[in-house]
Amino acid sequence: MTTFRTKDAELRDKRYEDGFRVMQGEREFVTYPDNASLRVWYSNIPWRYDPHVHSAMEVVLTLEGTVEYVVNGSAYTVRKNEVLIIPGEAPHSLNMGENSSRYLYLFEPDTLRSLRDLKMIPGLFDRVFYLHDGSETHLRIREMLLKIQNLDHEKELAWNARAYSYLIRIFALLSQHYLSGAVSWRKEPVGAVDQEVIATAMNYINEHYQEELSLEDVASFAGFSRYYFSRSFKKQTGYFFKDYLCQKRLQVAKDLLTRTELSMREVAIRSGFGSVATFNRTFREKNGCTPTKYRAIYGR
Repeated sequence: MTTFRTKDAELRDKRYEDGFRVMQGEREFVTYPDNASLRVWYSNIPWRYDPHVHSAMEVVLTLEGTVEYVVNGSAYTVRKNEVLIIPGEAPHSLNMGENSSRYLYLFEPDTLRSLRDLKMIPGLFDRVFYLHDGSETHLRIREMLLKIQNLDHEKELAWNARAYSYLIRIFALLSQHYLSGAVSWRKEPVGAVDQEVIATAMNYINEHYQEELSLEDVASFAGFSRYYFSRSFKKQTGYFFKDYLCQKRLQVAKDLLTRTELSMREVAIRSGFGSVATFNRTFREKNGCTPTKYRAIYGR
């Protein structure tokens, strides 16, 4: 570790006693254990968290008593054994009552969103799920959340990957039992040839994101008109071409910011942004902070 990173880490740990709740106004930056993108937090202390937002998805499993949530203006009283799932970027507050306890799960949804079939289900990652019906699905999800908590506690080899395997199963169950009939692709199947071509185009983007790629360039590579390619790409990936390319570049930039000592100029170049100014502006718009701030929070 560099002197800069060590100093930042010490400052962060000293300033934020819980080690992961980093605030900038109402925006929270959730930090995670090394080499992980999921954290489980147990608490039995009555506490109130004022309205805030973060990119992470949040799940609460109440063990005893109640946890009061307000999400996007709607109130939920989460009682013993009930589960509340909150999408990323949703404004929310919480208040845990006396003699209550809960597990709180915070995780980045990028891995789940990368699965094409889940990504194509409307509302799966954008709505609140309140599981309180005592159904088999509710109980199975509760059981898997407890298994995730155990993995987090033990932190054995590949625990984060194993935890995400449960998250995938949880969201598959949510889609099957709480969003039935929501999948439009059953009515409008995409041709196998289109699927193969779009997959090839995505690989091309992933290999050439550092270059000045345009929709016309990738459509031409795929052998489609820009209009047909744009429509097919959106249907199969859930993203417009421009948004997918931007997301890819930002993912690369985040990795460089947290794992290297490269200058901002070099990070901007290696992640495919035309200039530091463009990089800074785009990063702040999408992440709510500057690249420098992001490195200070998440850098090792």
